[in-house]
Amino acid sequence: MSERTQPLLEIKDLQIEFHLDEGIGRAVNGVSFDIHRGQTTAVIGESGCGKSVTAHSILRIVPHPPAKTVAGEIIYHRSDANGSADPINLLKYDPKGQAIRRIRGNEIAMIFQEPMTSFGPMHTIGNQISEALLLHNQDMRKHQARQRTIELLKQVGIPMAETRVDSYPHQFSGGMRQRAMIAMALSCNPKLLIADEPTTAVDVTIEAQILDLLYELQATTEMAIMLITHNLAIVSRLAQDIVVLYLGRRMEYGTKEHIFRNPLHPYTKGLWRSIPKLKGTLERLVPIPGTVGSPYNLPQGCVFYDRCDVRMPGLCNGPEPPPSYEVEPGHLVACYKYR
Repeated sequence: MSERTQPLLEIKDLQIEFHLDEGIGRAVNGVSFDIHRGQTTAVIGESGCGKSVTAHSILRIVPHPPAKTVAGEIIYHRSDANGSADPINLLKYDPKGQAIRRIRGNEIAMIFQEPMTSFGPMHTIGNQISEALLLHNQDMRKHQARQRTIELLKQVGIPMAETRVDSYPHQFSGGMRQRAMIAMALSCNPKLLIADEPTTAVDVTIEAQILDLLYELQATTEMAIMLITHNLAIVSRLAQDIVVLYLGRRMEYGTKEHIFRNPLHPYTKGLWRSIPKLKGTLERLVPIPGTVGSPYNLPQGCVFYDRCDVRMPGLCNGPEPPPSYEVEPGHLVACYKYR
C-alpha cells in the first residue's frame, strides 16, 4: 500500500448485511483498505462482489433498512484551516443528518454508475449542478454558479456548453449525461472522489479526456480517488493501490506493482487470464469457471472455493475463511497457499 503516513480515509473490517425476505445477504464481509491523499485506490472484481455497496457506505447512502452495518469503521481524516487532521467515524453519522450532508457532495463526491437515472428529469442539467455549488458555497451568487457550471461542462467535453447548460437530462445522450455527472461530482473540488465506472457510457476519445482531467486535478489539488472499474487499462494508468474483492471479501491488496507484476490469489490470476493481450503470442482466453455465488448462501471457508483450480479440500473449505497473509511488504493475500 501507499507509504504515506496519514491516509485520508480508512475502511476497517467493514461488514454490511441486507435483511430481506430471501434471508440475510452479506454484501460486504470484513473489508479493510486505505485511501491516501493525492492517490488512487482501485477496487476491482466481478459484478456482485460488494464494490458499490462499499462505496455507498462511505457516503452513508446505503438504504437502512434493509441494509444493516454489522461492524467496522470508516475513519475520515478531515483537515481544518491549519492542516491538522480531525478523524471522524462516518458510520456514526445519521445518514439524513446535517453533518454528513455537509460532507456528502462537498468533501466527498461520487460519480454514480447509472448516468441515466442520476439526474432529476424535471430540472435542467445546469440547475442541478448549480444547486450543488450554491448549497456548499454560501457566498456564491447564482450568476457565479452558472458560470462555474459552464466551465465544468467545458472541462468534461460538453460541446456548446453555454447553450447546453439549459438542456434537460433527456436531451443529453448517455455519454453526455455521464460527463455532466462527472462535472457535478467535481464542482466543489472534493478531497475524495468516488468514481463508480466513470467512463462506462463514453467513447475512447472522451474517456482519455476525462482520465486526463482526473489526473490533472489530482496533481494540482491532491484529490484522492476511489476507482471502481472493470477496465484494467484504466487501473494500470491511474491507480497506485489495488483492492481485489470477491463476494464481499478482500482477496488481495497491494500496490499496482504488486498486483500487476505478481498476482497471487487464484481469483486475481483468473481475472488476468481472462483479459486479451495486445502484445506477444495470441493465446486463447481462459474464463473463470462458474459464476459469482449468492451473498445469501455463502460457502464455508474461502468464498472462492467452488471456482478455484488449486483448492485444497479439508483446508480451504474449513470452518474459517483464510486470513490475509503478507507475502511481501504491503502485499496481502487471503489464501492458504501462502500461509
